[in-house]
Amino acid sequence: MDGSHKALSSGETTPPGGGGGGGRGNIQTLDPNAKEWSFKTNTAPKEDRCLYVTFSNGHPIPDHLIRRFFRLKYGDCLERVYVHRLRLNDDDKETNVTTPQFGKVIFKTCWIPLTLTEVGKREIKFIVDGKPLWCKKYDVSKSHAFKRNSTPQP
Repeated sequence: MDGSHKALSSGETTPPGGGGGGGRGNIQTLDPNAKEWSFKTNTAPKEDRCLYVTFSNGHPIPDHLIRRFFRLKYGDCLERVYVHRLRLNDDDKETNVTTPQFGKVIFKTCWIPLTLTEVGKREIKFIVDGKPLWCKKYDVSKSHAFKRNSTPQP
């Protein structure tokens, strides 16, 4: 064995500099009994994968156009898009729906919302089908509107 490698009690050797990253000499072993990591089951919490979106007054954007926009810009990245449709009362459901003012976009991973909101801007403006779409980080404490009167769109 070459003098630049150290022998470990397990019979393994360390590279020159001790391994363990940064030359610190720390050696950490992986847990052989650890559960296998899966992209589908080990995702960030939904709140961290969301963007809150708002529309200009009188210019709502349908959910299918929002999905298309993000798919073209970032690939297959969306889990779900919600456009909030408030019903004023239950008497006449067809004519009593207000114009959507806001929605929520849930991504499959947290990197897109994180990247968009960590560039120093509070809100990001996109133009979707000629209409402004304002996006900002989703705030769970302000999510009460989504829990009532919302119509989820797959």
